[in-house]
Amino acid sequence: MLQPKIIAIANQKGGVGKTTTAINLSCALGILDQKVLLIDADPQANATSGLGVLTTNLKHSIVNLFQGDEDINQSILETYSPNLKIIPGSIKLAELEINVQNTNVNRLKEALCKLKSEYDYIIIDCSPSLGYLTLNSFVASDSIIIPVQCEFFALDGLSKLLSTIQSVRKSFNSNLDIEGILMTMHDERLRHNNHVINELKKHFNDLIFKTIIKRNVSLSEAPSFGTSVFDYKATCEGSINYLNLSREIMKNQPLDKRNTLGKELHQILKDTNENVAFAPTNKERNLDDYKPFSFKDKNFSKLSGSTKNEIIAQFGLVYNDLHSDMWMYRVSDKISLFKKNYLYLYFEKNKVKHIRLKRFKYS
Repeated sequence: MLQPKIIAIANQKGGVGKTTTAINLSCALGILDQKVLLIDADPQANATSGLGVLTTNLKHSIVNLFQGDEDINQSILETYSPNLKIIPGSIKLAELEINVQNTNVNRLKEALCKLKSEYDYIIIDCSPSLGYLTLNSFVASDSIIIPVQCEFFALDGLSKLLSTIQSVRKSFNSNLDIEGILMTMHDERLRHNNHVINELKKHFNDLIFKTIIKRNVSLSEAPSFGTSVFDYKATCEGSINYLNLSREIMKNQPLDKRNTLGKELHQILKDTNENVAFAPTNKERNLDDYKPFSFKDKNFSKLSGSTKNEIIAQFGLVYNDLHSDMWMYRVSDKISLFKKNYLYLYFEKNKVKHIRLKRFKYS
């Protein structure tokens, strides 16, 4: 079992996909059955509004953590996304940033010590600066994800950020690590985008995530509806990218030894050695048994013992990783933000060993 991890998402340059990554990575981890807390440490509070949480008239927010309030749980709100809670941001954070009396860089770390054991992942959406708030986030974190847009100017401040991280390690948090550099807004049609990636790999190859977040319209549109890309358009390329990223993080392997999860789905299918044919030796289960299956039937137990290819024939691969031992499908008769049914299939030796159906209801 993996230890709880606090991950900051930071880059002093704006517009690189930092908040988009914070929202959709948090949701992806939650969908993959991880308990996640998202902390909006940006005075603009875009991660908060991007998940449909209204910032007006909020009595409790991340400001309370910096003020040392004892009951931290009052600042934690439920979200529409499975297994995901949020500590909302506030414009009042700007006052903390400019207040020279704020010198306690351990404030956020002290607050999160009381919460860390309750979650698998705590994701911090940092302010687009290297000031007091970001320093607190770095001191509180185990690792940092650095989103970098595939353009020249996005690379300009990367060395400065890495230098700041090194200073924090020396002075405040010797255990701080770099989770990885995440390439965002990639358009493979543009030669310049590919050139930036190649240059980064020359200097930071071991730090580059295998997953690349491609430019996707749904990723841009989802926040205006107060939701993640998974509720807006679950099958789009942006959803697939962030689920692949979450799996890459969950594998918790050295970056240079990770499996390539950023491949196109058709390539993953092509690379696998599995046979597409159904198991002929099992006379009690054949293709005809599964053809009449429907979501209305809800008799998911009949899927026990099915191979991955049999599951794909029924549900499709959607945004699951063929090489993973846990697949997830959203199984709802109607799309609703307030009710979600998820089917979790756990594989052992390429066959469904365990089935779990969970309902997430926002109240």
